[in-house]
Amino acid sequence: MKLLKNRKRILGNKRIGVLSNLIYDEYDQKLTKLSMSCEMSKSELTEQLLQIALDSPNVVEWLQDKYNKVEEYRVRPLKINNKIHY
Repeated sequence: MKLLKNRKRILGNKRIGVLSNLIYDEYDQKLTKLSMSCEMSKSELTEQLLQIALDSPNVVEWLQDKYNKVEEYRVRPLKINNKIHY
């Protein structure tokens, strides 16, 4: 959230709709290097990373353990036919 507030100040409170504008410079550089190494665009790599994270019950559980504030919104990852469902 701090990053978004800083960007809003810099951009005159204009709305930012591009995902890459919300990524810290350090992670943007890492994403750029890894995408070049894998010969794919940053958006393709971002999609792959999102799929890995969202289809990993361990990552989903870790995120919820760290950030979930309302237990009724907690999702339960279930593996059915090698696919993760919430």
